[in-house]
Amino acid sequence: MCFPALALTVISTISCAFFSTAAVADAKFFANPELQEQMPSAFALQPQARGFLKPAFQQTVEQGNALVAAIRADKELAEAIARWPSLTMEQQIPYLKRVFALEIAIMGVEAPKLLIDDHSYPGRMVYFDFDPKNPSTGTVYLNPAKLAERPKYESLAFLIHETRHSFQFQHAFGETEDTQNAVISGYAAAFEAQKSLKGFSFSDFLTLLNEYEAFQFGNYVFGKLTNWEVDMPDMPDMGTYASQFDQHGELKIDLIALAAEESDRSLLERYNELAKAQYQLRKKEKQ
Repeated sequence: MCFPALALTVISTISCAFFSTAAVADAKFFANPELQEQMPSAFALQPQARGFLKPAFQQTVEQGNALVAAIRADKELAEAIARWPSLTMEQQIPYLKRVFALEIAIMGVEAPKLLIDDHSYPGRMVYFDFDPKNPSTGTVYLNPAKLAERPKYESLAFLIHETRHSFQFQHAFGETEDTQNAVISGYAAAFEAQKSLKGFSFSDFLTLLNEYEAFQFGNYVFGKLTNWEVDMPDMPDMGTYASQFDQHGELKIDLIALAAEESDRSLLERYNELAKAQYQLRKKEKQ
């Protein structure tokens, strides 16, 4: 079939625009080696961080199990979590503070400042405020007005996640910490990269070691508390599939197992291939 020159020009322009838009969307989701290679020890997908993965996950599971046990030992708190979707945000807040106190006790660190209001960090829904140049406990922030508009369980999952960052930060920048420890040095590198690098994609930011582990920790605790019955696609912002668990309690993308496989392709390349499922799901939800 022959097209007039003008029609071909229009078709070419539309095609270029379509593929350009698709390429931008891809770049905003998938892991980018060019960015990660600037500070490779900060990212779970880089070989320089390989020593972080296994010991960090062991700590995640051990402390996660301890927190779940502590929450279940508080009968009133456990019952509140069982009926969490029926609670208003105002009703959730006292229980969030109890989970916060238990998490700090289990992790054995000093409590960070906890702010639950709609004005301390305008525009943010949740946040962990930190400064590597001035180490402290940091600040955990939740915006109840914004969380009230989100899936009900996100307030609980994000509280656990953001509080985990304080544990990471205090260990990474504590005066007596072992800088040769792969987990501690990995956290330090990730916090530094978070402040230094620009142009993160979804996967770049969420495979920073501090984000990767904090989402694993929060999702693991949340999953155990709900018997893995809440499907994570219902909460699409709870990390990449490398930090999310399926309804059998297994990681959707297991980087430890992937890293142990013999392959001519990098861990980042293989992650990107497996992450297409999450990309398509998020793309569908935005349509």
